[in-house]
Amino acid sequence: MNRRNIFLVVFVLLFSYGLFYLVPIYKGNSKVIYNHSQKLWAHRVLDFNEVNEKFNNFNGVEVDVFFENSKGTFDVRHHGKYKGNTLLEYFDNINHNEVFFWIDLKNLDKSNVKNVLNRLNVITEKSVKKKQIIIESKNIELLDKLQDEGYFISYWLPSFNVFRSPYEVFKVKANLIKFSPNAISCSHHNVDFYSRKFPSYNLHCWANGLKNEEDRLKIIELSERDNVKVILVDFDDNFLKE
Repeated sequence: MNRRNIFLVVFVLLFSYGLFYLVPIYKGNSKVIYNHSQKLWAHRVLDFNEVNEKFNNFNGVEVDVFFENSKGTFDVRHHGKYKGNTLLEYFDNINHNEVFFWIDLKNLDKSNVKNVLNRLNVITEKSVKKKQIIIESKNIELLDKLQDEGYFISYWLPSFNVFRSPYEVFKVKANLIKFSPNAISCSHHNVDFYSRKFPSYNLHCWANGLKNEEDRLKIIELSERDNVKVILVDFDDNFLKE
């Protein structure tokens, strides 16, 4: 193959890839569960005392949990071994009944989904209401079982990858059509990509790692996107609050 043909092949490939990146593939949406001008929520708040402190600044918080199947309970932690900090105790010690919670369920799988649902039902009968929580996982088929019981769900999406994303994004599209989750969620790094592919879908993102003054501008830009409904931040102040 001569140099001219090589150049032509490369040009076609780059053009096709650029077209793939820019063109939407699905413009549907689902029920909006949070549509408020105060889009900033506090990221990774694992102490209920901190929730009480942050409530004046943030309408919502994210909490990481693992379901302990042998104990039949949710343990509040981001990683590591069992800590004994139950989600019910966490909720029971929060002084405000208007807080929204993004529950990052780290280990939802076929072996625990039934028990997860049973425990969630106990918690929402005793403590917070279903309308206050959204449950996030990458396992959309199992999340859908929770959605069938009236829980709001967010479908965790993988980071953009030059080689995998052209395949993965069509799988995501099929899942959005089939399961219609309330939101999709991703890192702030991938908001542009998923906003282009699914421009109308409710999008929740996390902006952890953005902590300095220049980063505030990046978060403000994210908040100006109509499809972005929630942004998890590590800042102590809600600098978008009027």
